[in-house]
Amino acid sequence: MQTKKKEEIFFQGKKELPLLVFIHGMGMNASAWADPAKARILGGAYSLSAMLRGGDAELITSFQDLKALGYSVLTWTQSRPVGPISVAVDELHLLVKEYSAHAGEGLIFICHSRGGLIARKYLQESGLSAKALLTLATPHRGTTMAKWAAFFQPVTSALDVLLKGFSRKDVDTAFARVIGFLSSSGLNELLPGSGFYRDLRDQRHEGSSYTSIGGTDPDLLGPVGLPLSDFMSRLVPGRIVPEELREGYGDGLVSAASAVLPYADEHRDFHLNHVAMLFDKKVRAFIAEKVGRISG
Repeated sequence: MQTKKKEEIFFQGKKELPLLVFIHGMGMNASAWADPAKARILGGAYSLSAMLRGGDAELITSFQDLKALGYSVLTWTQSRPVGPISVAVDELHLLVKEYSAHAGEGLIFICHSRGGLIARKYLQESGLSAKALLTLATPHRGTTMAKWAAFFQPVTSALDVLLKGFSRKDVDTAFARVIGFLSSSGLNELLPGSGFYRDLRDQRHEGSSYTSIGGTDPDLLGPVGLPLSDFMSRLVPGRIVPEELREGYGDGLVSAASAVLPYADEHRDFHLNHVAMLFDKKVRAFIAEKVGRISG
């Protein structure tokens, strides 16, 4: 059975299994999980498929995997995907209440990027416990990428040299959208030490399972010919290139260190960029195995 209402996407599965709630990241929508061929990233600058190296992954996510295994799966499009986290948390409160009849065996939250913070804040505010929380590339300690928006803007002359061979119109459009994304109020909220992080508590619930996944390939735009990490390394001294953009230390938007949920029972790093981990077969297999074990 499929129900779609107000950007909600729900497939009913077996009653004896937990309800899986998938939460998308900043600047994305429900399609990132449920219909990734239609989804876009970085303020609409690129399709998700453009973030993947040729042949590296098929556009299948854990949403499709676990639906096929008989789980009830639910996701929605946040009304303000680059706005305050509090707006998405309020929507999640309503969504969980609306689908509570399908959560008789508990809730499992599977979250990409900022989605993990939305789930954590929801659990903090509601006082409820989930059967499990799984986060992929979530900036649990923040991301410094918002600081770089102001830096990108005055370097248009350098783009001519560093991006020679690319259509200038395409480059300008792409970077304008990326800069707009990096300048959004929602991303500023993710700066380390922001008010959001000061209010966010590290809390475990007895009987709940906590897992986090991080990425160590910062080449987020390389597949579309705009190697952002290489671009940054040419413009600024190596010692101040942020971890998010350093090979082995980040996924292009979130550092591997920040992706560690402070109270995780288990954490895994994969050599993937911020988007590729949504589709990677090894990550999907890890999530399916983890969810199966938790469901018992």
